[in-house]
Amino acid sequence: MTESSRPRRSTPRRVAGAIRRRAKAALSPGGVVRRALPPQVKEAARTLRRHLPASGARALDGVTGSDVAAIEQPPRPEVVDAPTRLLVAPANFAGQGDAWARCAREHLVGVSSISMMADNKFAFSVDYEVTPEIYRHRAWQVDQRTWTFDRFTHVLVEAVRPVFGPLYGPTAAGDVAQLQKHGISVAMISHGSDIRVPSAHAARHPHSPFDDAEDRTTTILEARTRQNVGILEKFAGPVFVSTPDLLDHVPRATWCPVVIQPERWVSDVPVLEREVPVVVHVPSSSRLKGSELIDPVMRELEEQGLITYRSVRDLTHAELMEVYKDADIVLDQFVLGLYGVAAAEGMAAGRVVIAYVTDPVRERVLAATGQDVPIVEADPETVGDVVRDLITNRDNAKAIAARGPAFVKAVHDGRLSASVLSDFLGTTRAD
Repeated sequence: MTESSRPRRSTPRRVAGAIRRRAKAALSPGGVVRRALPPQVKEAARTLRRHLPASGARALDGVTGSDVAAIEQPPRPEVVDAPTRLLVAPANFAGQGDAWARCAREHLVGVSSISMMADNKFAFSVDYEVTPEIYRHRAWQVDQRTWTFDRFTHVLVEAVRPVFGPLYGPTAAGDVAQLQKHGISVAMISHGSDIRVPSAHAARHPHSPFDDAEDRTTTILEARTRQNVGILEKFAGPVFVSTPDLLDHVPRATWCPVVIQPERWVSDVPVLEREVPVVVHVPSSSRLKGSELIDPVMRELEEQGLITYRSVRDLTHAELMEVYKDADIVLDQFVLGLYGVAAAEGMAAGRVVIAYVTDPVRERVLAATGQDVPIVEADPETVGDVVRDLITNRDNAKAIAARGPAFVKAVHDGRLSASVLSDFLGTTRAD
């Protein structure tokens, strides 16, 4: 009997290899085991994968096969050819990544732009969105890197988050190095919670939501924000922040105002004409808005018949717009010491906006724009009296509300933000 005609002996290595191949086939997206799993089990597995580090997700994929591989990636948008081609990614918090991309192409010479985000549960406008599962999938990450290198001249990185998914790590530091290596100009822009150091905030603000240093969320934020601030301090390129208070945390940054479309917020509901005015509070985060401090005060005013109080959560952006347009008074935040997108939207709707806005923030806005912020000042201890005074002295309240639309048009319609970005993009205003 020749060597080739002898039966092949099953070695332990061959047996183990065959078992692995059969198990992988059974567990693959089309395999018999995966087909038999109940939908809730599959969803639990996807949720687990989403919260694993990138290395853990890859290891899980290697054993079980990845559901993401079976999901068709959404097509990437066409990038209009222009001397300056800008990508703003990957956060789009409160729709701001898309707004900055839009204002750059609308108000600057020779700019095209694309906005991108990895999760859009509030249905904000954006040019390109992917699910968290796809964002964490290596095949998408590699394609995203190639697409970015091939098509863009500039990238505005949001919230120190990676543009390519966690291909080079959990922050944008590795992405920035790769982008610069390929000749792409990079700037960083921060939204708030990514660099607002809790301990520093608590030292400045009496009602800070970060006053408990032992709180788990605060502890996590402390480490993350300090890491991000460190990355920005080492970064040699331009750094922008979306609200003036953030200059306390990154002093070398430049304020690039939040952008809204004022014309979309115009309301035909007269302000403070109802006998019982409508007061609304729509927090994106109850903790960061101080909702638990002001809700009881407003409920008491409602019980006294002075107001109708609407405190609602988890609205889409379109739903929020309708709530604001029908309000008389908009309560924003009472613990952070700033104003942002929600307050700008309330002012654009011609509503009376009340918030806790510190003197340094007001002074910075005045110095940069020549405009006083028409937001009525209050904190958790004074908000009840402030609302009482506004509904008693309605002519004064109406006059404050009337200043809102003009302020928003001057500061937050995108023209000023485009000017701020123009040096980074190497171009000039078109209007």
